[in-house]
Amino acid sequence: MSSRRGRACLAAVAGAIVVLCSVGAASGPTRAKLAPCSFDTTWLCGYVRVPVDRADPQRGTIAVAYYVLRHRPGTNELPVFVTPGGPGESGWDIHGFFEGTALAAHRDIVVVDPRGSGRSQAIDCPDLQNGWHDDAQFRTAVSACGRQLGPLADRYGSGDVAMDVDAVRQMLGYDTIDYYAFSYGTVAEQAYAARFPQHLHALAIDAGMPVTDPGHGWTWSFGVAHALPRIGALLCRRAHCTGNVPQAIAYLAAQVRAHPIVRQLGAARVVVDEPELINILRFGGDQGRMLEPQTIVAAAASLLHGHSGLLVNLGIAHPLCCDDQGSAAHFSQGDNLAAFCNDVDFVWDRSDAIPIRRLKYDAAVAALPKSAAGPFSVAAWNAFNQTDLCLDWPRPQRFEPAVPRGANLASVRAIIFSGDVDAIVPTEITRQLLKVFPHATFVNVAGAAHPAIGWRRDCVPAIAVHFFDTLEAGDTRCAAKPA
Repeated sequence: MSSRRGRACLAAVAGAIVVLCSVGAASGPTRAKLAPCSFDTTWLCGYVRVPVDRADPQRGTIAVAYYVLRHRPGTNELPVFVTPGGPGESGWDIHGFFEGTALAAHRDIVVVDPRGSGRSQAIDCPDLQNGWHDDAQFRTAVSACGRQLGPLADRYGSGDVAMDVDAVRQMLGYDTIDYYAFSYGTVAEQAYAARFPQHLHALAIDAGMPVTDPGHGWTWSFGVAHALPRIGALLCRRAHCTGNVPQAIAYLAAQVRAHPIVRQLGAARVVVDEPELINILRFGGDQGRMLEPQTIVAAAASLLHGHSGLLVNLGIAHPLCCDDQGSAAHFSQGDNLAAFCNDVDFVWDRSDAIPIRRLKYDAAVAALPKSAAGPFSVAAWNAFNQTDLCLDWPRPQRFEPAVPRGANLASVRAIIFSGDVDAIVPTEITRQLLKVFPHATFVNVAGAAHPAIGWRRDCVPAIAVHFFDTLEAGDTRCAAKPA
């Protein structure tokens, strides 16, 4: 998920509620003219109209937008397809990660807006999009969004997105593609590899996670909790700061767990409890990085001496939730829920009634060891991470899994990048993909937060293009040193 609390993203028919058009049977993608984008003529824009439900084309179509950056004349390597993170992020918002890099020098770059996001008929659920003030309002907004989408609530998962990506491939006339994705976009990437291996040469996976997971590793995301002390200590070591960051985090968590800080500042009520502390630690740094280690140490030292002002100021600067997300075409909270609640394996069955889901969820939480989210309490971590946010999502009419049951991706050629200071999808989570791609090359990228390509454009694209060219990682020494 991508809000200030919970799963980040961390990003035409802009901002529109889903509108279905051209009702009738569709035997294949409807072609549209490729033309220079009005907002950036160095890129070409187009869309392909596909059935919103491939099992029932009578339900209408949806326009899937894409953007193409052509390679230099005289070169003809395979194109690189890209899907953004989120879910809910616009593909156009990430196009700059690829411009001017080794990946774009000799290859077409094709960025696709997943259905329900960007210019692909972005889902606009107002109660979600415009912010909320507490958990009760959030749950009401989730239920309202599910009702708004109605029978189409289960048509925005990564399985459907992967089929849309292949429709773009067909429309553009490519037989075989390479695929680069990061964060939640890697779920559509895995979905594509499972369905269209005959059209796939290789994958580059950046800050990815396995969502089809019997252990529910991404549902609980305890790997993120475990990563925060490690990342804080690493940042401190590189900055030559003083103090024990893991010890400071553990102290702060224990203190605000026992004695939450509450301040009334004018009309604003500021609460720094354990879930809010997690939010501050994970998102409180510059450019989406983890809170600076020296600030963590200073906050612990101040609290030890009875002063909570620094934590209060951090709570004001980094509120736990409720942000207005702005235009749905930039980031769609509705698509975020519709994709996530379709894709991820939960501890309940999707066909269960909501009271049964709640019983199964409560039983699963009760069975967790107390140290599961260490150094944080399980209750605080689940409150921050909203591990039950899909409890109220509608039962699927026709579930399309991200990766179909029984699919084997072991033979897919892949390279996996993970930033060593990524606190959004940390190495503890991304490394789990080696169970899905056991023969993949894993590259830890020093100094990179989320995603690696966004922080190390000097290094990551060159490694990726060498891998796409040769199916070998080659020289990865640039990744071993922070830029």
